Amino acid sequence: MSGPKDNICGQLARPNPGAYITTTPIARLRARLVAMTNLQDVPTGPRIRPWPIKLAYVVAGGAAVYLIAAIPVGPSGGGILRSGLAFVLILVGTRLFRGAGEDPVPPRPWWRMTANVQSGVLLGSLFALVALISATGFVGLALSTVVKQSSTNLPALIVNTVLAGILAFLYFRSSRRLVLGGRAGTIVLAQKGR
Repeated sequence: MSGPKDNICGQLARPNPGAYITTTPIARLRARLVAMTNLQDVPTGPRIRPWPIKLAYVVAGGAAVYLIAAIPVGPSGGGILRSGLAFVLILVGTRLFRGAGEDPVPPRPWWRMTANVQSGVLLGSLFALVALISATGFVGLALSTVVKQSSTNLPALIVNTVLAGILAFLYFRSSRRLVLGGRAGTIVLAQKGR
């Protein structure tokens, strides 16, 4: 039998001939790399697993959010920029962070924000509290502007309330889907007799 010879690493010397069906050079190069190495076991992006690195990400993100205040963008522009940057950093963190039991290779499902239900409920509650505090601050500031005729922080409070509410919803939905997924797995195992 004749076939492709193994190289020193035990991998095939040439990729699968069907790998060249793709048309772009990048896709052909990736197909060749997958065939020569075991690239399907490599994470598709960076993953952060150790807690000290997660803590450093949170501290650096918090510092970046508060350093935005130095940018002169008007009376309420700084608050809007800080809320927007915090929102983006939190969403990026949910894509990068991995829990102890999570597989680092495949990307997280689009709806998954945390590794487990408890942390999703805790963070969802935290962001719901932030949204509630921002909303009450908005109402208080709105009532005081009727008297003072100045509304410098109203847009920033509205943006902060909306973004914190969105994050609370995303974390609660993630926890709910994790619970429903766990129940579905239990039902499937029960039906199989395990």
